Amino acid sequence: MSREEDVQAFDEFDERPSDAPRRFTPAEMVACDACLRANAPTRMSCLYCGAQLPVTEQSAALRRPALKKMEEWEQGFNVVMLPRADSGLMPEAIEEAASLLRLGAARLSEIVGSGRALPVARASTLEEAELVVSRLGPLGLVAEVFTDEELARSPARARALDFEEGALVCRQSPDAAPRRVPWSEVALLVKGRMVSRRIEVAERKTRFGGRNEMVETRELAADETALDIYAASDDVCFRIMSGGFDYSCLGERKGLLAAENFNALVSTLRARSRSAVFDEEYDGLRALLADVWPPAEQTGSLGLRRERAGRVNIEAVTTVSNETQFTRYARLRRRFVLRARAESS
Repeated sequence: MSREEDVQAFDEFDERPSDAPRRFTPAEMVACDACLRANAPTRMSCLYCGAQLPVTEQSAALRRPALKKMEEWEQGFNVVMLPRADSGLMPEAIEEAASLLRLGAARLSEIVGSGRALPVARASTLEEAELVVSRLGPLGLVAEVFTDEELARSPARARALDFEEGALVCRQSPDAAPRRVPWSEVALLVKGRMVSRRIEVAERKTRFGGRNEMVETRELAADETALDIYAASDDVCFRIMSGGFDYSCLGERKGLLAAENFNALVSTLRARSRSAVFDEEYDGLRALLADVWPPAEQTGSLGLRRERAGRVNIEAVTTVSNETQFTRYARLRRRFVLRARAESS
């Protein structure tokens, strides 16, 4: 393809969200160092081979992040918008920022108005994430970048607790050594609902090679309350689920219902760890988190199941869970809580 044909092709593929795509001259195009093909100056990576494009004096001001949808297993870089001192922001700035972030203007206004540090983009490279931060700055929005490696690590599951005079003792299993955390070191308690769905579908192949016939659908749902406990030092963190937990530590306060016991446990932890921040806003912020951190969805095969002689069904299962979303939110809160403690000390 000639350079002129490349220019014409990129008029169609320009990612600028505009009613009338801008046309670029041959001099404005950026040549890929790997495959030597011409690319629109708005791109950060080559359309043909995926290599990173060099930054020219002209393209530096035109580059735009692609912010393509990433798979859950991919390691990304999260752009988190920091709270503003005031919620007043010009509508033009909101529109431009929303276009850059691939978000609706109304949704971005909700995020700005929430007064919380919330994610606004998840990029595949650090360079792309830093470009988002640099583009938001002139619009009056301050943001930081946090890696998935830091935010997506699940806490250890605590099955039982012991309350000592000076420390909280977390027990993961009968065989694992208990972990002691001084009450003064408990920095953050994050409470939220963990919701999951499991959908099983059984299909049967038709005789004439058409679409499979759906035979049966089964759906199971689970809804549990979770509490994450974060310490100020090291990376000590534990997760308590309302089900499957030994509430013996409550002593005489232990009741018959798990929901009542869980609330009593949270109340006891808050009373003993007086310096800890308690966050129970996750449930109300789930809608604002979902655009960047949607619930994780996985689909897998359950294999073949013989219904009767000559009848074999193909079974698959899809699971949807907000566990990773809750983990990212809790770990993000931990970062800001520890930062505030360090600044105040």
